[in-house]
Amino acid sequence: MENEYLLKKAEALNIYALSLSRATSEDEKKALINNIRDLINDLRKIRVHYRKIQMLIFPYLEKRGISAVPRVLWAREDEIIVKLRGMVKLLESNDYMQIAKRASEIANGISEIIFRENKILFPAVWVLLSEGEWAAINDEANKIGWLVNVDVKWTPRGKPTMPYEVKVVSGEVLEKLPQEMKIMALAGGIKPDEYELIRSGDLNLETGFINLDELKSLIKSLPLEVTFADVNDRVRFFSEGKFHKGFARSKNILGRRVEYCHPPRLEAFIKKVLNELKSGAKDYEVFWTKMGDRIIRVMVVALRNDEGKYLGALEIVEDLTEIVENPEEVKKKILVI
Repeated sequence: MENEYLLKKAEALNIYALSLSRATSEDEKKALINNIRDLINDLRKIRVHYRKIQMLIFPYLEKRGISAVPRVLWAREDEIIVKLRGMVKLLESNDYMQIAKRASEIANGISEIIFRENKILFPAVWVLLSEGEWAAINDEANKIGWLVNVDVKWTPRGKPTMPYEVKVVSGEVLEKLPQEMKIMALAGGIKPDEYELIRSGDLNLETGFINLDELKSLIKSLPLEVTFADVNDRVRFFSEGKFHKGFARSKNILGRRVEYCHPPRLEAFIKKVLNELKSGAKDYEVFWTKMGDRIIRVMVVALRNDEGKYLGALEIVEDLTEIVENPEEVKKKILVI
């Protein structure tokens, strides 16, 4: 359904591009430019469609040893994203012939990818993936969102199966593949991914698995520092960053009331913030301060479980001096992806 929607937009874009290349009057050209701009804005939402393909479907192919096909498709999809981004700037110019040419390229590129998805990718994953795998894809796809209205709610019979849970039987993949996909897959070679994600001693953090040593190093490597106070407002944990140092803390504060970790003049303010987080009046509070010549942003965030029960508060301290004082320099470093 998304591909039908995108194909109609691409076909319309091609028609307007052809009309623009043949237009003679300035008024006609401007009207066509407006139509093309509207379509480009609509088509920029295509990233939502591609994200589901790239992040939800491709991992199951890669697990089965089919990596060349996803890489080729992703490269083509990325070309479209880059061209759509460039088209926004090009539309501000009066280079009508270049606009028409680029619009046509985008339309044809989208149509080609849709053809590959409909005729090669989807038939292959339809026969390869189990209901459990589709259940996992469905759960995550609903979080990402859709370009079309999805009125039907699917209730799978099987338990969601993540890519790392898939057990690949040697030879089974090639045997099931439709001919078109088989040719493409063989060209890139098929070698099932036998990597085992979950190791003995790993912590299950819901969004991934990590051992204690990795977790400690990960927290230390964050460009910020955190302090956790539990439901009783007692400090239970703080991090020490490798980068800019935030507020002075030591292990002596563990078990201490969090408001006592601040000057007495701030005690009432800290209690007020915590009470607002506990009551649900707020989910977080942000304030700014200075340490010497450094500009510090402090966020105090309520931690709640899946049922909404308050677990405590997390204080996040970030040094944002460079961003505040040199915004133009920071903008120069931005890498658009």
